[in-house]
Amino acid sequence: MIVEEGDNQKLKRTLQDHPLIMGLALLLILLFVGLKLRDYYAPLPDHERNKKEISRIKAYDPSDFTFAVFGDNKGNISIFKPLLRDIDDRIDIDFAIDLGDLVDGGNNAHYRRFLNQLQDNLAIPVLAVIGNHDLSKGGSSHYQEIFGPTYYSFQIGQGYFTILDAISEQGFDKTERKWLEDELKKAQVSKARFVFMHVPPFDPRGGGFDKCLPERDRRDLLDLFRRYNVTHLFASHIHGYFTGVWEGVPYTITGGAGAGLQGSGSQHFFHHYVEVHVNDGKVDTTVRQIDSEVCNFRDNKHPLPPLAKLVVEALPHRIWCLSGNHRQL
Repeated sequence: MIVEEGDNQKLKRTLQDHPLIMGLALLLILLFVGLKLRDYYAPLPDHERNKKEISRIKAYDPSDFTFAVFGDNKGNISIFKPLLRDIDDRIDIDFAIDLGDLVDGGNNAHYRRFLNQLQDNLAIPVLAVIGNHDLSKGGSSHYQEIFGPTYYSFQIGQGYFTILDAISEQGFDKTERKWLEDELKKAQVSKARFVFMHVPPFDPRGGGFDKCLPERDRRDLLDLFRRYNVTHLFASHIHGYFTGVWEGVPYTITGGAGAGLQGSGSQHFFHHYVEVHVNDGKVDTTVRQIDSEVCNFRDNKHPLPPLAKLVVEALPHRIWCLSGNHRQL
């Protein structure tokens, strides 16, 4: 009876017969561990990022410009990377706004990975909205250290952009609420008035779903948005895509930039971002679906050199994928 040699036995024999490959594999593992330690403990590389990114926005026609909106990427490179590259390929998009849950947990390593993903895949400015996951694991201080204040506003051409700190389903801060009304008053001189927040004021799914602010804040914000003629409200937190008019206020919920989808219906639950075109105060939105990029070092389109492939195959596949270095040897 002939017993075929399994893949693990073949790999073990290959490493025993080739000590150089064994040494390289161990070196890669040590390098990976060293990089992880650096990610967790080295100082974060950026400060006041939102302010800097606003200064980089170049809308050459103040009455006609385009931006992208997405949320809930949570560090999922298999979705977030192709999403960023798709935006980068569209030369008409001037800047982007991430609606929060930039990371799955707010430690140094997660934020560093997020910033690296932006740097490697997207050239245009990206503004950040704070999400609830951005606060976990000490993330509150890290977020403010990197991005600055958690709520702010800016103006681009004929558009006024108000960014909120809405991270809790338990309620909306009273001090921030007063600031919001003051900003909406200022925004009246603009033809287009946008509001961006992580947790939405209401849950469009109905039927007992309530991933949103409580009723008292919901009615209060609706009154503000209607009174000051908000052109469009953008939120995330719900991992899917919903758009419509909420008692007179146009809205879009876009939470499909990488987090696990919270439903199976193809109309609402797919990975995506939203492209927003502003022309003389009129707003058009287009949803763009994104397919996953599989982490696979056996991909025939990006073959590794034979020696590198042997070394990589000696590593656990999850370590190789999480390192973010696949297809770069």
